[in-house]
Amino acid sequence: MGKKQTAIRLDEEEITFLREYGKGKISDAVRELIAEKKSRMEGKSLEKAPDERFEDSIITPSDPHLKDTYMAIVRAFIANSGRAGSIDYYLGKIMGDTGYDSATVLKHVRKLGSSGYLKFVTGAAFRPTFRLIEGVTVERFKELIQEYSDFIKQKQRYADVWNAAVEKNDE
Repeated sequence: MGKKQTAIRLDEEEITFLREYGKGKISDAVRELIAEKKSRMEGKSLEKAPDERFEDSIITPSDPHLKDTYMAIVRAFIANSGRAGSIDYYLGKIMGDTGYDSATVLKHVRKLGSSGYLKFVTGAAFRPTFRLIEGVTVERFKELIQEYSDFIKQKQRYADVWNAAVEKNDE
């Protein structure tokens, strides 16, 4: 595949950035930025932890408090093998994960439901909705959710190992 020349109009600030980034060569900077973006889209940014990669692949609420509650619901949902649950079932888990009181969690659940981040499936049972960011395919999301699920299970296993180790030391 041969190289082709292309032209674009850039602001002076953008040109300065590219010169600095490419150590004087704008074309090297552009190639490096393209390679970086391409590797992220292909999922080769393995330097991030599975929870970060998963969170980067979905659209989350912009409000940090709602995002905390949403991600706590997502973690509980995945830890429970993708089963929808009632607020009574998830309330303790969400409160423990976020540190918010029950009134705040209920308020956040209502807001998340009305903004489409939660889907009420039967009666009071709900599950989180997953909206993918641009560039993430469904196949890639399946891989990310499997990695994230394994990561959550591994974290739970560490907690069990720690408790077992402490109990043995007490004997």
